Amino acid sequence: MNLLKLLNVSTLSVLMLLCTTVANAKSGIKEDKLKAKKVAFFTQKLNLNSEEAEVFWPVYNEYQEQKENLFEQRKAIHEQFARSLHKMPNKEVEESLYKLMAISKDEATLLETYVTKFKDILPDKKVAQLFVVEEDYKRFLLQQIRNTSNHR
Repeated sequence: MNLLKLLNVSTLSVLMLLCTTVANAKSGIKEDKLKAKKVAFFTQKLNLNSEEAEVFWPVYNEYQEQKENLFEQRKAIHEQFARSLHKMPNKEVEESLYKLMAISKDEATLLETYVTKFKDILPDKKVAQLFVVEEDYKRFLLQQIRNTSNHR
């Protein structure tokens, strides 16, 4: 009887692992498709030639990674405030506010650094257009989400 329970638990564990692996694989595929859509969208909207694209994308991806890191830091503080601001000691609130200000400064420094890097790769008008395209892409994704949810 114990052997049967052990086999059932083992089988269940393997099935759960398999389901998790499949879900992660599907998520990875969706993420890859999303990245490919973004590359196509930006490349087309910025009218990047192959030489520009080859140099631009590694720098842009680096920028996005750092920008995302700062976003996650800010989000963590906002979530902490939403969860437990009323319980936080004043000293901790003050420290978190200073962290938010430091994140804002880091974001400004990041933007300044990468505008300079982008200007080394692209003409000024394309660099300026990049920030328009980023907003256009967000709207494009939101519209895709709306269209998908309307068809369900």
